[in-house]
Parts: sequence; structure tokens; C-alpha cells
Amino acid sequence: MESKKQSAVAKNSAEAEYRAMAQGIYEILWLKRILEELCKPVELPMKLSVELENNGTEFVELVAYCANKCQAIGPNCCSSIGAYLNKIAEDKVETCFHLILRLYATGLLLINCKSKFKFNDLSSSGGVVRTLCAGDVMQNLSALVCSLRSHFHIGCKRNCASSSVGHKDFVCRKCLPCISHNDASMGWTHKDGKAYILSYIAALKFTCLPLAESVNSEKKQIITESEAVAVSSRLSDVQEAFYQFCDVFLFYKRFKSYYEGEKDGFDDSILGIAVALFIVSIRTKLNMKKCRDILNDVISSEWIQPYELKHLFTSLYNIGVILYRNKQLEEALEALTLSCRASWTCVLRLCNMFLHKEDESSDDVSEDAIVNFVNESCTRNAFLLNVLHQCDTHKVKRIIVESLENWSVAANLFGKLPGPISLVKQWVKIGCTSHKNVDVQDTVSTLYSVLSSSEKVSKRTVGIILEQELLAYEEVNALHPEFYQKMQMQIIGYLLEDVYVTPESWLQRSRILVRKGRALRSYGHCLKDCIQCLSDAISSLKAMSGDPCSFGIQPCHQLAVAYCIRAFCTQETEPSSKQVFQDIRMALKLWLRITTPDSFAAEDECFKVFENMIILMYNIIDLVSLKGCMDFHYDIYRIMFRLFQWKNVPLEKLLAVLWECRRLRHALCASPVNEAFLMSLADHCDGQSIDFWISCLKGSQPLLVGLEHNFSFLFASIPRDSFNFGSCFRTDITVDEVKDAAYELISNDPASSSAFVAGYLFSDLSERLISNGRITEALTYAKEAHRLRSKMFEEKFKFSVEQQPEKSNETRDVVQKLSCSLHDLQVRRSVANEFWSFDTISLDLESCYLSPWIILQCYLESTLQVGIAYELIGNGAEAEGYYLWGKSIAHSQNLPLFMISFSSVLGKLYGRKQLWDLAERELHSAKQYLEACETEISCLKCRLMLEITVDQNLGDLFQSIVDNSIGRTSIESSSRAEVLYKVVLDKLNHSDWETCARFTDAARAWSIVLEKNNVKDVDHGASNAFAGTNENQQDVKKPSRKGPKENKEVKKCRKTRNASKPLLTDQDSIPNNNLRTTRSKSRCSQSRSISSDVEVGNVKHDGSGENECSGIFSQRDMLLEIKSCEVAFGYEDRCICNKMRCWHCLQIEVIKDQRLNKFIDMKWEFVRRRLLLNLLRSLGNCLVNRDQHHEAHKTFIQSLLILANQDSFHLTPSYVSLSLLLDIVGKEISGDIFSVERAEILYSISWFSLKGYRSRDNRVSCCDLYHIQLPQLVTWLMHVFVLCREVPILFQKVSRLLAVLFLVAASGDLCSLSSSCKALSENHWASFFHQASLGTHLNYQFSTNHNRIYKAQQLVDAEDSCHTGSTCLGAEMRNLLRLAPESIQDLEEFVENFFVGFPCTTAICISLLGGPYTYLLQKLLDVHSYVCAWMLVSRLDSESQPIVLLLPVDSISAEAPDDAAMSGFYSSETKNLVKHWQCPWGSTIVDAVAPEFKLILEENYLSSSNFPLEKTKESTKLWWTLRKKLDYRLGEFLRNLEDSWWGPWKYILLGERSNCKSLDSVYKKLARSLKSKCKMNVNESLLKVILGTPNDAFEEEEFVLHLCLRKGCYIGRTECREKDKWCPSPNDTSGIEKPSDLALQLIREAINELEGEDCMTREPIMLVLDFDVQMLPWENIPILRNQEVYRMPSVWSILTRLDRSYHNQGQTRTFPFIDPLDAFYLLNPGGDLSSTQIEFENWFRDQNFQGKAGQAPTAEELAAALKSHDLFLYFGHGSGTQYISRYEIQKLENCAATVLMGCSSGCLTLNGCYAPNGAPLSYLLAGSPVIVANLWEVTDKDIDRFGKAVLDAWFKERLSSSTDCAKCSLVAELEAMSLKGRKGNTKKKVQRKKLPDACEKESVVDCDHRPMIGSFMSQAREACILPYLIGASPVCYGVPTGIRSKKDL
Repeated sequence: MESKKQSAVAKNSAEAEYRAMAQGIYEILWLKRILEELCKPVELPMKLSVELENNGTEFVELVAYCANKCQAIGPNCCSSIGAYLNKIAEDKVETCFHLILRLYATGLLLINCKSKFKFNDLSSSGGVVRTLCAGDVMQNLSALVCSLRSHFHIGCKRNCASSSVGHKDFVCRKCLPCISHNDASMGWTHKDGKAYILSYIAALKFTCLPLAESVNSEKKQIITESEAVAVSSRLSDVQEAFYQFCDVFLFYKRFKSYYEGEKDGFDDSILGIAVALFIVSIRTKLNMKKCRDILNDVISSEWIQPYELKHLFTSLYNIGVILYRNKQLEEALEALTLSCRASWTCVLRLCNMFLHKEDESSDDVSEDAIVNFVNESCTRNAFLLNVLHQCDTHKVKRIIVESLENWSVAANLFGKLPGPISLVKQWVKIGCTSHKNVDVQDTVSTLYSVLSSSEKVSKRTVGIILEQELLAYEEVNALHPEFYQKMQMQIIGYLLEDVYVTPESWLQRSRILVRKGRALRSYGHCLKDCIQCLSDAISSLKAMSGDPCSFGIQPCHQLAVAYCIRAFCTQETEPSSKQVFQDIRMALKLWLRITTPDSFAAEDECFKVFENMIILMYNIIDLVSLKGCMDFHYDIYRIMFRLFQWKNVPLEKLLAVLWECRRLRHALCASPVNEAFLMSLADHCDGQSIDFWISCLKGSQPLLVGLEHNFSFLFASIPRDSFNFGSCFRTDITVDEVKDAAYELISNDPASSSAFVAGYLFSDLSERLISNGRITEALTYAKEAHRLRSKMFEEKFKFSVEQQPEKSNETRDVVQKLSCSLHDLQVRRSVANEFWSFDTISLDLESCYLSPWIILQCYLESTLQVGIAYELIGNGAEAEGYYLWGKSIAHSQNLPLFMISFSSVLGKLYGRKQLWDLAERELHSAKQYLEACETEISCLKCRLMLEITVDQNLGDLFQSIVDNSIGRTSIESSSRAEVLYKVVLDKLNHSDWETCARFTDAARAWSIVLEKNNVKDVDHGASNAFAGTNENQQDVKKPSRKGPKENKEVKKCRKTRNASKPLLTDQDSIPNNNLRTTRSKSRCSQSRSISSDVEVGNVKHDGSGENECSGIFSQRDMLLEIKSCEVAFGYEDRCICNKMRCWHCLQIEVIKDQRLNKFIDMKWEFVRRRLLLNLLRSLGNCLVNRDQHHEAHKTFIQSLLILANQDSFHLTPSYVSLSLLLDIVGKEISGDIFSVERAEILYSISWFSLKGYRSRDNRVSCCDLYHIQLPQLVTWLMHVFVLCREVPILFQKVSRLLAVLFLVAASGDLCSLSSSCKALSENHWASFFHQASLGTHLNYQFSTNHNRIYKAQQLVDAEDSCHTGSTCLGAEMRNLLRLAPESIQDLEEFVENFFVGFPCTTAICISLLGGPYTYLLQKLLDVHSYVCAWMLVSRLDSESQPIVLLLPVDSISAEAPDDAAMSGFYSSETKNLVKHWQCPWGSTIVDAVAPEFKLILEENYLSSSNFPLEKTKESTKLWWTLRKKLDYRLGEFLRNLEDSWWGPWKYILLGERSNCKSLDSVYKKLARSLKSKCKMNVNESLLKVILGTPNDAFEEEEFVLHLCLRKGCYIGRTECREKDKWCPSPNDTSGIEKPSDLALQLIREAINELEGEDCMTREPIMLVLDFDVQMLPWENIPILRNQEVYRMPSVWSILTRLDRSYHNQGQTRTFPFIDPLDAFYLLNPGGDLSSTQIEFENWFRDQNFQGKAGQAPTAEELAAALKSHDLFLYFGHGSGTQYISRYEIQKLENCAATVLMGCSSGCLTLNGCYAPNGAPLSYLLAGSPVIVANLWEVTDKDIDRFGKAVLDAWFKERLSSSTDCAKCSLVAELEAMSLKGRKGNTKKKVQRKKLPDACEKESVVDCDHRPMIGSFMSQAREACILPYLIGASPVCYGVPTGIRSKKDL
């Protein structure tokens, strides 16, 4: 029989009876509720009577049971049962039984009220608690509680007021009998008393729980809202009920042993009621102490569980937060204090449980749970400290001590307990707040001083706490640095002196020593103290641990860290110390031992140790890479691979990160990836393919572009369509792609990492452009890279700069640039903290970390690159500044690579500046560095490259040193140079280089066979290889336009007997549709070729594949198979290779291989070939100078083979025709990476061939270099002209040589070089190349400034629609401002456009050719007598053909100085005070042909600057006598110069007659007469010159004869008296045998006719002087004394200045205009020229000028004046650059016209082959239209006369400028008459295209007939007492500049 399961089982019959009764009551109540729900209310039908007798406690249990059941049913039931229980207890005596029943009834009523209110809106009533308090229930509860207290006497106010933990007698004496075993006075037995106590607790719990729940849920409202007094009084009743429960409960818990065996179930209620009691107590503010004591009892009770403590901790903390936010700080402190006590109690309980392994299944006892709870406790305790501090209480120290003591106890129990960092941070924060405005030591103490007296804190935990305090202070370092420093040092001192003093604490002590070193470093203390701390730490670790690895990972790691950081500090203090590398070696050794796979398996331990170790790895590899040491790279990469693998970072990401930061190479290395990384990579994967690297970087476009571009420029000459190997590698990365990627990086992400990557993109781009010969563009990107890196350098390093004083001459004018040297270079403290505090920095392994060392590396590399680019464009001054700056940094950090590199380039630069001693000193220093640092520079190729560079620079230096006694390099110097060159050649053929170009076995075997079988001389039978070249050549300048097939027919070679058939068709298998031909390449394909018939050998192949050679290597016996090769030039062309034999085939082979190491080898091969080409060129020139022609031939042929051959180690020229080789090398190649080297080789070969041009028929030739025809040489030189258009040194050489060749060819001495272009003749070419050779070094600077101004103006023009036509004009002008075209195919068009667009002015270009040119011209012209030098003169005019002259120059003998006069002038006392004159031009050809001029200037300087101390009448007279004699000598010298050098050709210097109305008619008439009557084909340009000369110029008939015969070109002969030399050649049909008397008469009549008119004024001329002759006062030779003359450094500068004038003035006029009354003056700024100040100051003030007198202005004031005025007047010493530097002047966007009346203010200081320096150049670059300055020293009073005369003339012209011009009126009348008389059918003459601004007539106000600035110079010179010595010194730089009123402008 199955029985129904019961929910409870009774223990006895009475209990069963009660349970049955309760069940009946429950069913009745249920039925009643059902009926009420059916709307049929009923009443209970019966009365329930109970026989109590002795069963009261059982009935109470029944009531409790029923009450709990009713609570579950609902509020109505609770109300009914509560009312019923009240009825049972009423009218009875108040016994315990009845009171308990009433307590249950009250509880039920409270539940009923709470349940009803739960479903209603209580917002209006104020909540449940307030509603309950408003009823009668609470009043009944208060009375009931009082009654119960009186019965039980527990917690009575009188005797039991306290129940604190320390009170032993919890119950008063009166209450004790209640529970006595012998006393039964209460009316029931002891057993019943015991039972009622439990029932009493249960009833209180039932009643208080609903109230507690309501209070806890509405705690915020109760605490924050201000309620009525009645409510507060009712809350006190609630409070009493809560007190009563807590008292009874705690009483019961204390005497629980008396009730053993009883189950109470009350523990779960005490926490909620106790918290509610605390809330109500806060609100009522009653009995807070008792409430606090109750909570303390609960917290300290042993029965409470950890989870209950957590609940209590959280509840109290939340109450504290509410109180804190309500600004009830005192109450908040109470809550937070109790909360923290609960938390620490819980922590101790958990740690004990974990220690004894209690309840392991509980989540609360797990390690993570304990750690998390401890952190939470510390954080909330920190909040308590914050509140305490705000209350200004003194309890902070007590609370922090208690908290740390509790933590210390817990830490001793639980070893892995985290440090109390939150508490410590709050303590530090409080300390920082207290520190403000008070003494730190008096108010703030460390935690050590607080905890030192505590016995609960161990030494171990004190150390942990203090280290936490150190970390906390580090976080406030930025806000309170001084306070932080003091406190940190105090803490460290405590740790080292008091805490970590035992042997067991050696590990901690070493860690604190390292931290002390970091602190000292961050404070800026001496780095030696930091190193000492690190050394102590290392000693401690080594002494205590023996083998660090045996003690675990952490000690070993800590020792490695100490070694590593000591290396960094040593690098900063003693960078030359070997300790740096020793420490790094030890650190890496230790790390390699612990970073093993077994170590990484222990993830928890390694995590803390290796988490941020990568920062140290980055710093190490960057430092050793910076110093050039590669010994450690392999180990570093191994560690990096392990770290990345441990962090689960993919290998591809590691590669990308290292490439992004460029940590795959060392400093200055040509290879972007070193071998050590490739070896490390090979241990993990097969990463040799270039495609693998591309795939790793494909996630970042800039990185991918950087990788491909790093190699692709090596293959730029190969069209991508010419190969198809399926590779992802691109060879066609363009400049724009790289540039756009870099700029996009900077614009999108300005962070340092983006700037770093962009800097490398710009730097690589600059390197590529330099290899292509695009130096100007390369410099732009190099400077951009340097700008980005400079910013990063300044962020990482601090340093001081010491400015070296500018070197000045005796006139106080600056002659050498201001240089800066660096001192005290140190890593910034904030940056150093990155590796000192590496363990506290969270670094993402995939991020880009930039150490200071890698920033320093890229900055120095960029500094060197910018300097090299500046040097290449000829700006030696800027290059020197960069070199010196980089050298100072390299020396300060002992960086061998950079020390050697900067010293080497400085030596090269000083050698080119002819500073031989400085150059030799720098180069020998570089060699010493190499020897001293041989072991440190472990990269073999880089060390070889440095040795090669230094030795070659030394050889070049010895080769360039000129022996003044013989005028050329001495034999000894040449021998030393040759020895060095051959040593360098051996190094370049070293076996270490052979890995750079690994060849196929067949190719190498082919080379070896050729060498072995070379039984005949290389050049056998080749002497006539170039014969007939001139016959087959159609045009030198214009390539043939025949198709490719017509030009590329090649004679087929004979097949060898054993050759295989597939070999012959290999090349044919390449499909033609894969070859792309561009427009430029199509032009190249049509260029003229040397004879295509080439037979140079017979190759024999046997079956085994080995090559044999039979017969002799000759064109007849040996034929090399020539196949079509479309690789090199993009079209079918001959290739000298058989299979893989040429350079371009090597490129294809590398791309086909696709292995990265092949690409790296290719780059090294590129570097080596560049070095080889430069070396062989230098060696060849050296051998030529030593007359070792045969050896020179071999050297030049080797250089050709290097340009064309694949194998650069086995150079055997025997298997190929030299003519074919020259033809291939001379071709134009797009993207050529050897463009500059190719140009230099071709130039050297051309020069060498020309030197033997006349003697080639009489000399036994050794090779074809003697038989190159002149047209071929000119073609090569024109190719060189295009290639080196941005290399001014070579550009000047080749331009000058081409000018000479065209001039000589035009004279008939050589074969004709006529062009197919009819508009261009030899004089056009000669004059074009001559002007191109002048001022080449300055053209970049003019171009840069012009472009900068144009870009600014372009924005204005774009907004102004009315200037649309002008913008087109500006574009046309800018096209003229190029020096040369980009392709030789465009050269003719370029030259033609140059002459078409030449401005309406006359330019005279003058050069002196001496030295090598003297010998060359002697050979070319077959001159037998000695000529000192030749003067090359070109006259260019927009309206006439150019005239070119080559005149022999005789030496002008020097007059011996008057020693007697000098000795009489200088007394014995003043001789010691005589200053020495420093020649500003050093040594030039002028010194050889005009030594008198140098002597005059030296004596002038001595006499003007050393006036006798005793000024007597006699000494004054003697001084004036000497000065006048010098004036006479200078005048005589200028007259001799004109007669000796110019002769009758002096008239070519005159400007054309201006405004001569009959000039055109007279000229046309004379030309017709000479042609018809005298049968003379005259040159129109020369004829105009003749008409411009005076009548007395024709005393000799020969003058007219030569003017008319030479067609614009003339070469003067030394044998001028031999008539056969003067006469034209018999083949010249245009000439006549001797001048006709009739012709002479006609010319004189024409000149007389012109002189009869009033038209003797002349147009201004512009002198473009070579730097070697610019020091001469050409303006003062007699013919030019009255001519308006201006100087400009180059024709380019003329064009740029006129273009700027167009932009500034916005009108179509040729020349600029100024208003001289808009002036600013600087008068006597030095204060020692009082007479000058008196002369001009009042005058200037009368003119309303602005300026300063007698005081020096600031540079900013002068810059503003130069920009805002039209004229700047300077009367002082020098050029005024001591007040505003030349470089500040050059930065100006516009600049006033300038008058510099100081000594040598217009003098240019020459710098060898670099651009000269001088104030006039700076003003021209800034845009000044005209500069009047002095060429040499002047005396103040005489130059003041000149200055006043010229200014007075300008001012007068300014006042008359507003009147009408009579000449303009006359011209207008004549034009009107011409228009009226013109016939309608008159045919208009078509003229050449001219610039509008150069050809249009202007208005009356802006006419060109008025005098300009330079026209008043001649009159002002005559105002001087010494018209030559002083008057000849001022000259005009600039362009013709008109004078106008400002309002007219």
C-alpha cells in the first residue's frame, strides 16, 4: 500500500497534534479566501480553544509555523491571522507567551501593510517605511518591545547598555538569575525559559525582517530626504526593535553552548537587520555608538562566514558612498570604517581557509577570487582614506596603518597576494596634496616611517609596500617632480639601508639599486652615479647567486637588464668605452639561456619577466646597428623570434614590424636586409622569396612601396613587359607613387612612427634620383626627410649648440659661413625612462617603437645625404655645414661609421675647395678611425666600402694638388695617387664582393675561356673600327628617323660547328607583343649607331656544354653571337652577351630567380660598380696626366665593360668590338642608374681622345679610342650634357668643351658640325654651350628661389581672371628656365627655343681657358707657339645671331712695387701692425695672365687699412702719393688689358645704338651693297657690331676682313702677322682673298652717316663672367668706361630675375623699376665712420628716408626694411652681413635694390669648384633687381663722393620721370606718319617668335628711353679723387632697372 509522502514528520504525539491543528487552520483560511474571491464573504464559524497547560512553547512554534505559511498566502490572510492572534492574547496577563503571540500578530500586520503598499504608487506617500511609520502598528510595536525587554532583561538600557566585544559580562546581574540552573523565580522551569528565549528570537526576527528589507531598499531615500519629526520618532521605534533583536541574537550567540543541540536558523537575518539598524541610526542620530558596537561584534564573530562578510562589506560601503555624495562626511566615515573592517576580516578568513585547504570546492577560496577581493578591498579602503583626508582628520595614519597591517598579515598567509597599490596611491596622493605650499619634510612622511613601529608588518611586506610607494610616486612625477624626487630617494634609502640588508634579499636589493639608478637618471644627475648603481646591482647579483641561471629565470633576467641598461648609460657618458659591447654581450648571453622553449612553458613566471623585454631588444639592436657592429644581430633576432612566438604573434607580423622600423640593417648599409636576419628567418621558415616578403607587407601600402622601391630602381631601365615570371615584384614603382605614399602617411597620421616611415621613403627616393642624375629633385626629398627626422631627433635628444664665429676678412665682411658645433648630446630623460622603466610600459608587439638610437641613425644618415646632394649641385657652403654638424654628433657618440664617412666627405670637399691641408687632415683622420675601429665595424662590405672611399678621396686629393712652380700636379703627387688607386682597385676585386653578383656557371666559364684564349692583343685589327663613321653619319645632333628594321640590320654571325640549334633561337622565343616601346624609347631606337658590322671572335661549343675557343680573337677569326635584345632599351638592340652576359641580362636573371638575397646582391653589385666606375675614371685621368696612354686605354675600356658587362670581376674586352661597346654605352637609357657615372666616363674618354686628335695619324694606336671621329665625340658630349644637367661641376666642364669644339669646327680647323636645323649654326651651338658653362653652381639656388616665389604668385594669378594671358606667358618663361632637356632628342628644339625666348638685352659671356685647355687648343688648332690662356667670348642678343670669339691671351707684366716709397710710408713701429691681405679668389688663371692686378689690390689694402699712426703733413703727402700711383697703375693695367686681350674686338663689348631711327635702313643698304658690289656674304650680327663702332676703329683692313669672313665665330692666332693664317681656307667660297677697298669705304660711309645723327647713346649690356675672371673690373676698361654695364652670374639668373620682375609688377615690361625715394638707410652702424654719418644723415632725413644712423639694427628690422622698401642704402664696413646674414637675406620673398658702400661689399669669395659666396649673390637670390657694391677695399671719403654723386643723379632722374619723353613723342609721330603713308597691299615681314615683355613698346611714362640705374655709374666714378683705385671698385650687379615714381608703378 502506497502512502502519500509528508512534508514533515513529528517527533511525538503532541507535535503531531499541533501540526494537524495547523493544517486545519490553514485549510479553513484557504476556503475562506476562495469564498471571498467568489464575492461571498464569511466569518470563521468557530472559536479555537487551546489547552495550554504546560505546552505554551509548542503553541508558539505552531503560531510561528502558521505565520510563515500566511506570509506566503497573501496580505489578507496575514491580516486575519494577526487579528486572531491579538484576540487570543488580549484580556490575559502579560506573560512571555502572550507577548510573543502579540509580536507575531504585529509582524503579520506589518507584512500585510507592506504587501498592500507594494502594488500601489508610493511616490506620493514617501515610501513603505514612511507609510508604515504613519500607522498605529509601529506605536503598538514600540510598547510591545518595551514589555518584552522588561521580561527578559536582555539589552536593558540601565544595566546592559553595551554589548561590545570587549565587555565580558554581556548580561547584567539582574538578568543572570533568569538563566540560573537553581533559580525558577520567573514562573517556569529552566527548560521553558530556554525555549522561550529561542521563540523570542524567532518572533523578533519575523517582525523585524520586513522592516529591515524596507529600510535597506529605501536607504538612499531615508538618508537623503528630510522627513517630519513624527516619522523620525517612529523610526526610533523601529530602531528599538532592531536593537532588541540584535541584543537578543548576540546574547544567544555568546551563550550558544548553553543551547547546544538546538538549531536556530537566525544567522541569515542578522546581517540585513544590522545594516538596517545602521541606516535608521544614521537617520535618527540616536545610539550610534551602540549600533557601531553591534556591527563590530557581528564582524568579529567567529560564526560569520566570508560570503556574509562580503555582503556586509558591500552594503556598508554603498551606504558610505551615499552619505559621501550627500556630503555627510562624518557619517560616511562611520560606514566606510566599518566596511573596511569587514573587508579585512574577510580577507584574513579567506587566506586562512586557503592556507588550511578548507572548502576547496568554494569559489571564494580560489586564488583568483582572493586576489580580486583584496584588490577591491584596497580600492575601497583608498576611498576611505580620501574621505578621511577631506574631513581634515588625524585618523589617516591610523587607518593606513591598520589597513597595511591587515594586508601584511594576509600577505604572510597568502604568498601571492597582490600589493596594496590602491591604498599606497591614495596615501601618496594625500601626501602630494599636503605638500603644496609647505615644507615637504615637515608634513609628509613615507610609509616606512609610519609602519616602522608596527610589529605586525614584516620586513618582506615592508619592502613590498615601499616598492609600491615608489611606483605610486612615479605616477605623480609630472605634477610634482621635485616632491617626487625627494620622496623617492627617501624611500630608496630606507629600502637599501634598513629593509633589504639581509643576504636573503639580494634579489630585491639589486632591483632597488637599478631603480635608484633610474631615479638618478630621471633627475638629471651625473650618469656616472647611475652607472655606479647598476654596477653595484650587477656585483650583488653575481656575488650572491653564483650562476644566475641556477637560481631561476628572474635573477638571470634582472642581471641581464642591469648589464643592458649600463651599456646604454655608458654609451652616453663614455661612448668610446669597450664596456658597451661587453655589457651587451653578457646581457644577450643571459637572455639566450633563459628564453628557451622550456622557460616559455612556465607561462606564469615568464609572463612578468619577458612581458616588455622587447623594448630592451629594440634599443640594443638599434645601438649596435648605429655603431656598425653586426656581431650581436643573430642572437638578438633569435631572442625576438622566441618572444614573438611566445606571444603568439605571427612570423609575418614580426617581419613587418622590423621592416617598418628598419631594424633589418645597420647604419649606412646599402643592403636593406642583413644576413643575420636571413639566417634567423631560415631557422623558422623559407622566407627567401621576394614574394614572401611582399605578402608579409601587403597589409600596409607604404611599407610595401618602400620594400619594392628599395630594389625596383635597380631595374627601372627594364620594361616590365619584357619579362613575365609570375612574380608579384614590381619594377615600375614610380617617383610619384613613393612621394604620394609618404605624404599620405604624414597627412593622415602625424605620429612619430608615420613620420619615421615617410622619412625613409623620402630618403630612398632621394637615393634613387641621385643615381638617375636628378640631383635637384633628390635634394628636395632629402631635405624633406631631414626635416621629419630633425623633429624626431629634437624630441629624443637634448643638446647645446655652440656657434663657431664666422671667418671674416680684414674689412669685417663675412667670408665663410657661420658653423655650429654640438655639445652635451644626451638622450632626453623622458626618452631614457622608456628603457629604464621598460617593465612598467605596456608595449604592443605589433606597434612601432622608435628608440633614440634608431632616430639618431636615420638623422645622421639624412644629414649626410643632404650634404652630399648639396655638394653635387655645387653648394659647397651648405654641404660643409651639414658635414660639420654630422661630424660633431658622430664624434660625441663615438660612431665609427659616421665619423669615417663625415671625415671622408669633408676631406673630399676641402680638396675641391683647394684647401689642401684641411683636406689631407680630414682624410688621414678617417683612415685613423678605420684602423682604430676595424673590429667594431663587422660588416665586411661596409668596411671595404669605407676603406675604398677614403683611399680614393686621398688619391683624388693628391691628383688635384697643383704645384704652383710648374702650374700642374707634380709627378710625386701623381705617383702617390696612382698607388692609392691601385690599392683601391685590389679592394674592389676582393673576394668578399664576389657574392654580390653570382653568375651562372656557363657565363663564368665563358669568361674564363675568353681569358685563357686571349692570345692576341685586345685591339688587334681595330685601328680602323671607326673609319667611315663620319661618312655614314647623317646628322650629329639630329638622330636618323629611319625605322628600327632599317637601322638594326646586323650581320649574322657564323654558327659554330658544335653549336646546338635551340641556342640560336632562344632570343627569338621572346614574344614581341610583350615588349612595350615608349615615346622616349622609340626616339632612342632611332638614334644613330656605329657601324653594325661586328665580327669579334669565333666561339666553339662541344657536346658537353663547355665552351672552347679556336683561332685568334680577331674580327675575322672569331665571331660572337649577336642576338636581338629587347631588355636594355625597350626595343630590338644588339647585345654583347651570349646568354647571360650583359648587365641588363643580369637584371633579368635576378628578377627571374626571385630570391631576396639575389636582390640584395644586386644592390651591392650596383654599389660596387659605382665605386669601380669612379675609381677607373680617376685612375684613367691620372694615367693620362702621367702620359701612360696605353694603361689609360685599358682603364677606360674596363670602365666601359663595367657599364655593359654582367661579370665585373672577369673583364675581358677581347670578345667584343670596342666600337660596339662604345655605341652601347653611349646610348640613352631611360631610368639609367649609372647616368652620372656614364656621363663622367664618356667625358673622360672624349677628352682623352681629343688630346690626341692631331697626332693620331702619326702615332701607333693601341686601340680604337684614338680613332673616334669628332662628330661621334660631340654626340657623346651632348649626351653627357643632358645626363649631367644637374651636376654643375661636370655640366660646366662638358658645356665649355662643347663650346670650344663647335667654335673650332666653325673656324674650319676641324670637320664641320653643322646641324640639320637651319635655324642653328655653329655659332648658336657654341654660344649656347658657353653661356651654359657659366654660373652653373648658382643655378639651383636661383631656380629654388624662383619656384618658391612663383608658387606664391600662382595662387594670386589663379584668382585674378584678368591675368590669364600673363599666366601663359609665365609658363612659357618657365620652360626657358631649364638648363637642359631631359633627352638628347629634344636638345635641338631646346636650344632653338632658348634663342627665340632670349630677352631684349645684350649679354656678353666671358671665360678664360687655361691649364688643360691651353694644351688641348694647341693640339686642335695646331698652334706651335706658347699661349698663356685663351679668352672665350660670346655675345648674345635677341635680335641678332650670336657672336663667339676665342682670343689668345698674353700675360700682362706686373710693375715692380716701389719699395722705397713703401719703406718711407711705414715706420719701424707700424711695420709690425701691418695687416696681411687675404685674396678672396685664392688662385685662378688671372693670377698667371694678370699678376699685376693682384699686386695692386694687395698694395691698395695695405695702404688703405694701415694709415700711419703719426698723422703728419709729410706722411699724409706720402700716403696720397702712394695712392695716386696705385690709381695710375690700375688705370694703366686696364688699358693694357684692353689692348692686349681684346685689340680691335673690344667693340664687341659695346651695346647697340639706342633709338637710332636710320639704323635699320643704313644696315640694310650696307648689306646689299657689300653683297652686290663686293661679293661678300656678311654676317648680320657682326655687321651691326661694325656699325656700332666709331670711325677710327678701321685703321687696319684686316679687322674688316675677319669680321666679315668668320660667320659669327672667330679664333685669334698668335701668328697674326702671317697672312696665310689670316686668310680663309681655299674651300671657303663665301670669302675673298683680301679686303676690298670698296667694302672698307662703304662701311666708313655708313658709320659716318650714323654718327651724324644724335644717337650716340647705347643700350645697356650684361656681363656674364666666369667665376675665374669676375674679380676684374671689366666695366672700367676704356671701351666700357662710359657704357651702362650690369653683372649677372649666369644667363639663367637673368631669365629668373626678369621672370620675377614680370610677376612682381604684373605688366609686360622687360626690366624692373624702383622709386629711389622709397629708401631705408643704415648709416655707420659700427659707430666709427663719423664723417660718413655727418655727410649723409641730414641729407637722408631731408628726403624723408627711414633708417638708422650710428647704431646697429636687429636682423628682423633689416629684413622688414628690405621687404617693404624699394631701395636699401648701406654705408658702413663690409657688406653689412654682420647685421643680417646672407642666409637670412636669401629667405626673403622680395628685396629692395641695394647700395653697399662698404669695403669689398661686392667681392665674391671663390670656393674651388663650388659656388662662390658673396653678399651680391644673396641679394640677387632674394630678388633684388640691382646691387651697387665694391669689388675691393675703398677709403671712406672718396667712396662717399661716389655714393653721393650716384644717389643725387638717381633722385634727379626720379623727379623728372613724370615728364613726357621727347624720344617717345618723336617715335609716336613717325609711326603715325608711317601708318598714313603705308599702302594697303604692303607685305608684312614675318619675324621670329619673341617674348611679349621683350618686344612690346610701353607707354610714355614707362618708356625705356630714360636712363637707368647703371647709366649714372660712369659720371659718379669721375667724382672720386682716385677714379680707378676707388671709382673702379663700385660695380652694378643685377639687371637694367628703371627709375620711376612710386605712384607711377
